[in-house]
Amino acid sequence: MAKKKPLTDKKLLEYWGWAVKERAGHKCEYPECDVKYTQLHPHHFYSRRIVPIRYNLDAGICLCPHHHTFGPYAAHLDPDFKDIIIASGVRTEEWLEDLVRQKNVITKNTAAFKLECYEKMKMYL
Repeated sequence: MAKKKPLTDKKLLEYWGWAVKERAGHKCEYPECDVKYTQLHPHHFYSRRIVPIRYNLDAGICLCPHHHTFGPYAAHLDPDFKDIIIASGVRTEEWLEDLVRQKNVITKNTAAFKLECYEKMKMYL
């Protein structure tokens, strides 16, 4: 019997990115985006360095390059980005409160944790 390879961070983040885009219907989720890009980027609402939500689909949003890194309202440039996402209804206050609660849970990035996260996202893969 062949031994299964463990899920690496790199592979799991790749799966996470695919799942975020699939869940968004392969459209930019920025409010009223009318930028015509064919390439989309998965963006972590909070840093991916935060282990408890690193692979959590709820921590992701699908953005076009303009709203991810290039435009004046881009997630990486606009200090009001999170507020705009909440105020526009793309995400809710309750969603944000839940995400903040999850990100503050002490979690180790173990093989079991990675597998649990993979199981939650595989329906989008």
